[in-house]
Amino acid sequence: MGKKNYPLSSYIVCSNTYALIPYVDGHRTVTRVIEDRNEFVIEQSIYKTITSSCSFYRGSLESATLYSQKAVRVKHKPPVIIGEYYGNPLIFFPTHSPKNKDAVWFNFDAIDLIESDASGKGSIVYLSNGETVDLDVSPIALRNQHSFAGSLRRYFKKAQNMHKQQLVYLSKPKLALRRQHPQG
Repeated sequence: MGKKNYPLSSYIVCSNTYALIPYVDGHRTVTRVIEDRNEFVIEQSIYKTITSSCSFYRGSLESATLYSQKAVRVKHKPPVIIGEYYGNPLIFFPTHSPKNKDAVWFNFDAIDLIESDASGKGSIVYLSNGETVDLDVSPIALRNQHSFAGSLRRYFKKAQNMHKQQLVYLSKPKLALRRQHPQG
């Protein structure tokens, strides 16, 4: 990847964002963005991209982290719901601490397979678009992160369904009152 021009100074993740990867260009680290059908480099750091994306979807990384910690009880490197995209949670997880400049962030839905590299110490991540990402991260650690992200999705969907049921129940107040006070 020999690109030096950065047409974008910022970026908001969406469902077709597959990975955000640190890219060293000279003396600075920028962000390599892999999308379903596109790949490019932006000036913005990965951490700033994640935090501004959370803000765009009317949240914050801090609140998304707290929600995730409550949902899946993972304190270190929890997956986060960056936003809700047409009723589906947009879940990303980091490979390192979120503020770590070496952290790669993956879209939970974009991962097809995580396997060991030839050394057995690193990982190869296969993305849904056919791209691969090689990392110096244990495949066991990555699989755990991916699994936690799946648990977060299930937690979110369960809460979403409960909310829908409550709305249906509240939209029929006369029926609800009859159930509470049956007539004799």
